[in-house]
Amino acid sequence: MINYKDIEQNTPEWYAIKWRKIGGTLSKGLFVDSETLFIDLLSQHLEEYKDQEEEGYMNDAMIRGKELEPRALEYISQYTGIQFNNSGWLQSEESKLLGVSPDGISECEEYGAEAKCLSRKEHTAILVENKTPKEKIPQIVEYFTVNPKFKKVWFIAYRPESIKPFIEEFTRESVVDMGWKKKVEVEVIGAKGTPIKPKIETVTDWRTIDAWTKIAIERANKLEIRIEEKIKQLKF
Repeated sequence: MINYKDIEQNTPEWYAIKWRKIGGTLSKGLFVDSETLFIDLLSQHLEEYKDQEEEGYMNDAMIRGKELEPRALEYISQYTGIQFNNSGWLQSEESKLLGVSPDGISECEEYGAEAKCLSRKEHTAILVENKTPKEKIPQIVEYFTVNPKFKKVWFIAYRPESIKPFIEEFTRESVVDMGWKKKVEVEVIGAKGTPIKPKIETVTDWRTIDAWTKIAIERANKLEIRIEEKIKQLKF
């Protein structure tokens, strides 16, 4: 993993280094059967980066979240006893397509923090469910995928007006749902107590984060090859 700690997020340099890469936001595309991620990345590989096109619009909620993020990192630093620093980009050395912009990373590069400063309703929903929202899990997995040194990553939902923040700790052994399903045989016992033909059920494919990281790297590398092949086809 290469840590670009001197690059500030939301600057032209940051947008440039993210160009043609799968960051935290796009990472969920590695786990769905869709052409969306492929077309997005291919379009970037077919054109040069232009900062005026890629610098994103920030609404009031996004601006507020950015302003509150340092306070969220300060809170999680006190909670864990680990000082979290800023970094613009972490680049994977196992796949040139993979990277992530961490909200916080320790000096030893073994611990990370993903902070979300959400609306009143979103924050309250997390407190009620008492778990990290499913749509945020791919970003957590991306941290571990990009940086093999990460031992723990904390998700924190921080809202100063609320009664409390929400914090969840993840390790490589944490078992998470990435939206995949699998079919399993379920034993069925007949009326006379004897087994009959098993029933097939579709269930959630729970796997460890470590297992998902291997899938992410494999799929990213295949995607890279596919992009290169398509570029060659389009040139001739």
